[in-house]
Amino acid sequence: MMEIERKFLLKGLPENMPKGTPILQGYLAHDEQLEVRVRQYGDNHFLTVKEGRGLKRRETEIEISPQQFQALWPSTQGRRLEKVRSVIPYGEFLVEVDRYHGELAPLLVGEVEFSSVEESDRFQKPDYFGQEVTEEDAYKNSSLALHGIPEGRALEYQIGALPYFFRDGELQLVIVMNSSQSRWIIPKGQPEPGMSRQDVAIMEAMEEAGVIGSCRPGLRIPCYRKGEKLLYIYPLKVTTVLKKWPEMEWRKRAVLPATKALKMISDPELAGCLQRLISGLAA
Repeated sequence: MMEIERKFLLKGLPENMPKGTPILQGYLAHDEQLEVRVRQYGDNHFLTVKEGRGLKRRETEIEISPQQFQALWPSTQGRRLEKVRSVIPYGEFLVEVDRYHGELAPLLVGEVEFSSVEESDRFQKPDYFGQEVTEEDAYKNSSLALHGIPEGRALEYQIGALPYFFRDGELQLVIVMNSSQSRWIIPKGQPEPGMSRQDVAIMEAMEEAGVIGSCRPGLRIPCYRKGEKLLYIYPLKVTTVLKKWPEMEWRKRAVLPATKALKMISDPELAGCLQRLISGLAA
């Protein structure tokens, strides 16, 4: 069926809002024009394919068993979100209010479906609706699941890379000194306009650690550190270790087995995040 839907950020929650239904959602595959997801909506489970982007999209959905959902769920690692959905009548329409949990909290989004594009054009939004984000890819659920906080909030987070490779079956990590040469960290930096987060991670790894590689699609972890910006860490599979690199004059580099490298990271919150991230890596 064809889905015609507009999406808005919410200024707040409407009065007398019902409790809502919890949703777990993960993506098996996605690109600019296609999404394949699994969803647990309350006690029900679905496999959904969405085609297209923006206001008008084609949606195909089938109900699956809890066992089928559990079999597919591990394949969505790094591409998941959690929210609670409440359905609220508004005139002749129904508003789906989504309250995001976890790393996406306190994001509030309202969606309204229409029977035609003409009907969507006539829609007058309620007072608690804010900016429309129907055409903004950063607010697509697949992008939220993959990248977390949208790019519009770029100053609120940093992007890091965890360079790794396997040597004789043993996981090796590449870590660097911070610019003041006082502690061991991972390559990281600020978001860059016009660059994806993965591309920023690749750039920082090359500039600060002198390694070239590629990011694992859909795999990343948010790292919350006391007194620091939220750090999104992307694992980067190393293909080349350079002998010379842009910041080699003021950053030391170490290539070490994972257990030894983690012990050299003095920030316990960062070390814990890296430990959780490497548990998803395989030779």
